[in-house]
Amino acid sequence: MGASKHDGLAIPGQVVLAHELSFAIGFLRVDPATRQVSGEGCSETLEPRVMQVLVVLGRARGSIVTRDELIERCWDSRVVGEDAINRVISRLRHVAEQFRGSYRVETITKVGYRLVVANEAERSATASPSAADPPLATRRSALAAGAAAVVAVGGVLAWKAPWRHQPLAEAVELFHRGDIAQRAGFPDQARQSVSYFERAVHIDPLYAEAWGALALAYTHILEGFDIAELASLPGRIRAAAARAMELDPDNADAQLALACIPPFFRNWDTAERELRLVRDRHPRHWLANGRLAMLLYQVGRFEEGAALHQGVIAFDPMIVGPYAFAATALSNAGQMQAAEALLRRALDRWPAHPLLWFGKFNHLLFSGRPGAAAAFIQDPDALPSSSAPDQVQSRLVLARSVEFRRPADIDSSVARLHQIAEADPRAIPGAAPIFALLGRLDLTFACLDRYYFDRGPFGAPAPIGSYTRRHTDFLFSLPMAAARPDPRFARLTRAIGLDDYWRATGSRPAQVPA
Repeated sequence: MGASKHDGLAIPGQVVLAHELSFAIGFLRVDPATRQVSGEGCSETLEPRVMQVLVVLGRARGSIVTRDELIERCWDSRVVGEDAINRVISRLRHVAEQFRGSYRVETITKVGYRLVVANEAERSATASPSAADPPLATRRSALAAGAAAVVAVGGVLAWKAPWRHQPLAEAVELFHRGDIAQRAGFPDQARQSVSYFERAVHIDPLYAEAWGALALAYTHILEGFDIAELASLPGRIRAAAARAMELDPDNADAQLALACIPPFFRNWDTAERELRLVRDRHPRHWLANGRLAMLLYQVGRFEEGAALHQGVIAFDPMIVGPYAFAATALSNAGQMQAAEALLRRALDRWPAHPLLWFGKFNHLLFSGRPGAAAAFIQDPDALPSSSAPDQVQSRLVLARSVEFRRPADIDSSVARLHQIAEADPRAIPGAAPIFALLGRLDLTFACLDRYYFDRGPFGAPAPIGSYTRRHTDFLFSLPMAAARPDPRFARLTRAIGLDDYWRATGSRPAQVPA
C-alpha cells in the first residue's frame, strides 16, 4: 500500500498494532501492542480500531489527518460510513475526558482531525474533577490518597510507614497489567491476568495485593478447566488467598476469592450471605458487587442484580462487564428502554467489544426485533475483530428463523446448536433457550436433564462434581418464556432447589408462574 504524507513525513500503510512501538502523548504512555493507555497511576485498554486511530493521530504530531488517511490506515481502505469514524473519534474523546488535561481531538471541518496535546496551563485548569465526576483512580490509588490525606492532617506520621512493605516496581507494573486485563472483558483475558499476577508474586513474594489478585483471578477461570485441572484449582485459590491474608488480613480480593470457590448452583443462600458480608466490608469493590449481582441473576432477581452492576458503573465507569450484564438483566426483566440506553452508552465507549456485540444482538432478537438483530450483526463497523465469519452467518440464520419461521432455517439453527451442546454441556445454557424460542420444547428439557442431572438421551455423560459450575440465570430469560408454563419447568426448579431458595428468601422471579 502506498504512503501518504504529513509535512514531508512518510505515513506508511495499515497500522499493525503488534509492530508499533510505545510512545508518549504528553504525560500519557501509549502501548499499541497491548492496546493500553496509562498515566498517573491509571490505565485503560482500548478497542483495536480505536488504538489504530490514536496511533495515526499521535504519530502525526499535531498535523491534520484526513478521513481518507484514517480509512486507509485503520480500515484497510474499506468502504466505511461516517458513523464508524465518528464513533471512534467519540471514544477517543471519552478517553481524553478520563485522563484530564492529556489531549484533545480537534475536528477540522471538511478536512479531518488532529490531536493536540494539552499544555501545562490547560492541564492545571482541568486536572481537578468536580464532585459529580466519576473518580479516575482505581480502588487502590483512591485508598492510598485518602490515607495520605489523613496522615497529612494529623502531621504525626508519614504515609510510607517503614513497617509497610513497598512492592518492587517490576511487580507493581505486572500487577497493574493484570488488573487491566481482568477488567477488559475480552476472551482469554482472565488467563492473561493470572499470568501477570503469578509473575508479580514470583518477583515479590511479600506483595499482598498481588497474592489476593492472583487468588481472585483463578476464580475467573474455574469454568474453563477440565475435570483434572478443576480438582487442583480450589487448592491454588486457597493457598494464594491465605498468603494474601497472612500479609494483609483485610485483603478484599482474597476474601472474595474464598467466597467464590464453591459453585453458586444449589448453594445460592449460603453464597449470597457470604458475598454480602464481603461487599458490606468492601462496598466499593467492583467485583464484590459484580459477583453478588451475578448470583442474583442466577435466582431470577434481575432488577436487584442490575442495580448492583449500575452502582459499579457509577463509581468505576471504565469496566465493560457491568454494562453488558446489567443490560441483559434489564432486558430479561422487561425494562427494554433502560437496557437499550445502557447498551448505547457502552457502545459509545467500546464500539465493537464482543460482550456488547453479543448482548446487543440478543437484546434485539429476544425482544421481538429479529430484523434489527440481523441488520446489526451485518454491520462491519460493529463486528468485533475476534468474530469468525461462521459466528455471524449462524446468527444471521437464527435471526431469520425467528423472523420468518421458515422450516429450513429453523432446522439449520437447531441442528447446529444441538451438535455444539451435545459435544460440550457448557454450551447448553446458550442452546436451551433457542430451542424453546424455536418451538422445540422436548429438546429444551432433554438438554436440561443432561445439564442439571447428567441423565437422559441428550449428549454424552457429563459428571457433576463438587466444583462443577451449573448456571440457572438463562431459565428466566426472555426466550425461555415458552418453556416456563410447561409442567416440566416447575418440576425442574423444584428438583434443583430453586423453590427452596425462593421460599427461604421470600423472593420469586416475576417470570416464573406461581
